[in-house]
Amino acid sequence: MDEYFSLLIPVVVGMLLLCVGFSYREYRSGVASITLGMLLMLGTAAVQILEKLT
Repeated sequence: MDEYFSLLIPVVVGMLLLCVGFSYREYRSGVASITLGMLLMLGTAAVQILEKLT
């Protein structure tokens, strides 16, 4: 169950950052939020892929 939550928490936080950033996309903080959310979600996926490959 611990592995499940260690994967779920970054994905949920990334989705929240994307949603908030999309709402404020005309401001710099909104664009930064979108970027951070995207990096968080892609980074989580990349780490999981690399774990499965090794």
